[in-house]
Amino acid sequence: MPLDLSAATRFFAARGWHADHDTLDLVADLRDYRPPPAASERARRADVTIAPTVAADLAAVLAFETASFPSWTRWFQASNRDILTARDWAGTIVATLLFDGHGADTVFLPMLGPAAATIGCVGVAPHMEGRGIGTALVARASEILRDRGAGACHIGWTVRESFYTQAVYRPWPPWVRQCGRPARGPGQEPVLTGAVRGRGRQRDHYWRV
Repeated sequence: MPLDLSAATRFFAARGWHADHDTLDLVADLRDYRPPPAASERARRADVTIAPTVAADLAAVLAFETASFPSWTRWFQASNRDILTARDWAGTIVATLLFDGHGADTVFLPMLGPAAATIGCVGVAPHMEGRGIGTALVARASEILRDRGAGACHIGWTVRESFYTQAVYRPWPPWVRQCGRPARGPGQEPVLTGAVRGRGRQRDHYWRV
């Protein structure tokens, strides 16, 4: 929804949609990306090691997702994106993310350009939160993507603006995704919808959950 178009919310409400929450998209230009100095320092203080996975790591990654972020497990199982992990001193996975690019498979490719990249599913184990590990993961993934020749990197469907701005990402473009559920009859499954409207462009996405 354009931030300056309040009538859009009323349009969907009149058709039976009930807004649950708003989410943001963020981007960063990775061509000259420099991570914030504090990102790697906080990761060192947390005593974690950040590295891309290899095939032998997949079972441990899926076990972590199933235990900590079960709704994301299927995205890690798909194996069509790279995975970055953070491990503690004992070698246990305590955080993960997915990244792709350049030339990432994203509906925003026409807007971001052929060198677009994506980062998503950033998750830190609850007992390790607040130590800067998530920011360090995003910063390291951004460096890897930069070195691959990525341009704009997109992070979507998030509510944590302040978290990503620490890694030099900024809200983009002048809209929010408003998520909600339609009225439904008995026995019908709910469909989570993200209605996205931009100036001169339109994207609608539907995920069954």
